[in-house]
Amino acid sequence: MIDSTYWRQELRAEVAWLRRHRKYRRWSEKQLVLFERRLMLVAFQIRSLLERPKVNDRARSVRLPAIRYKKIGTKPFTVIGTGFPEDRFDLENPEAVELDVTAVCNQLIHYYWMQTWSEGTAFKGMLVFSDYMRHKWAYEFLIEDLVGFFSVFADESSAVSGMSLQWDEKKQDYAIQHAR
Repeated sequence: MIDSTYWRQELRAEVAWLRRHRKYRRWSEKQLVLFERRLMLVAFQIRSLLERPKVNDRARSVRLPAIRYKKIGTKPFTVIGTGFPEDRFDLENPEAVELDVTAVCNQLIHYYWMQTWSEGTAFKGMLVFSDYMRHKWAYEFLIEDLVGFFSVFADESSAVSGMSLQWDEKKQDYAIQHAR
């Protein structure tokens, strides 16, 4: 990634699309699929910016408020005969948490199961868990919070303007100490 400006420009367009399409006149399966697809693509773009490194420390430190539900019982959530979240997760005892950007992106990119819900004519929230977390936690995100969270990384102020590096012998590469 030579210049993250163009990535952020596209990311702003994706975030604007998510904002516009959070509300709908008439629900359709296609609407839901397109929304789900955009969430995944935005998460992948953000993770790419993080890994290059094109995101400063201020943006990296942003957290997304979420609710998590602990996996209960010994039955796994599987591709065949998955059951329902209420059968596998303790929905009666939610825990408020804040997730870092990598955790949020990984839940969406590697999601094993995702369910959205609406209030009126708007997507309100989602329950999601990645293939890795399906035996541990399910996470609930509010769509409005998620889109606002994504907009932090679309803004040019999240770009790196300078950084300090230190050699990491184990990685045989430089590791970023600070990204301004």
